[in-house]
Amino acid sequence: MNGRLVDVDGRPALQFERTLRHPVARVWRAVTEPAELAQWFVGPVSWTPALGETFTVAGATVEITELDPPRTLAWTWGPESYRFELADAPEGCRLRFTHVFDDAHGPAAQHAAGWETYLDRLDALLAGRPISEVDAHVPVAELHERYAIAFGQDPAPGRRMIATLPFRDLTLEDGPCLRLERRYRHPVERLWRALTDEQQAWFPGDDEPLTVVRSEPPHLLVGTWYGDTLRFELTPEPDGCRLVFTHAFADRDLAARTGAGWHRCFARVDALLAGHPMDTAASLDAWPDVHERYAETWGVDPEIGRRAFAAHPANR
Repeated sequence: MNGRLVDVDGRPALQFERTLRHPVARVWRAVTEPAELAQWFVGPVSWTPALGETFTVAGATVEITELDPPRTLAWTWGPESYRFELADAPEGCRLRFTHVFDDAHGPAAQHAAGWETYLDRLDALLAGRPISEVDAHVPVAELHERYAIAFGQDPAPGRRMIATLPFRDLTLEDGPCLRLERRYRHPVERLWRALTDEQQAWFPGDDEPLTVVRSEPPHLLVGTWYGDTLRFELTPEPDGCRLVFTHAFADRDLAARTGAGWHRCFARVDALLAGHPMDTAASLDAWPDVHERYAETWGVDPEIGRRAFAAHPANR
């Protein structure tokens, strides 16, 4: 995390600086050429680029406002503006990226978390190991929590946006069984501690604790909860670890209700790892939207979950 919230001509802006171990000419190609941008940037770009060039993206006009190869590229998109600045550095190149944003498109913490993931994609591209948008977004929820703390902002809007990202969803398998596979940029030991010693910060409810039936620290935890079987499996990876969570249950009609609940529990895990614990009431803010999405996707009656949500103690 190196994004800063700054003021540019009286407007809020985000500014990021990264030192890249590549010459300026190489980085310039990566931040200007459409074929290169397609491998890391937030969306496709169809510019030359040429000073004064304009085109339309998502209903708003893009205009190149400054161009000084291979040092500076600036453009506007509707009310927002963007700027890449490159400078020589002993290690290669120093990149400064500035985004003057419109609050209508989301708060600063949300934007900052997103740009961190895209700049990570730039790093990977330059290293010759391009990564997908999904892989780059592995830490987005935790990054958002950290930026919300740093900027002193309400995390709720960003949490709601992140809850819409489909690649963070659980899946429903035959059995029925809910499954979540998620990667973390933390060692297995940190996740194991969150799953075991820190359960009170994310596990659903206090009425029914997890009854552990098998524990192989720090890789496997199996337990029962309301008669169902929960399984947490952690696997080390070069940049952290992978969690596979499954919940085997009997009544498929409860899939959307239960899946939405786990979705929000794991949002609380993200917040815990960021050092910004999320309480139950805050986690439920995005529950209705997640639940309706699951009910439609899995073809189950949404009224079951709606009634459970209305009766939840945190909503009384």
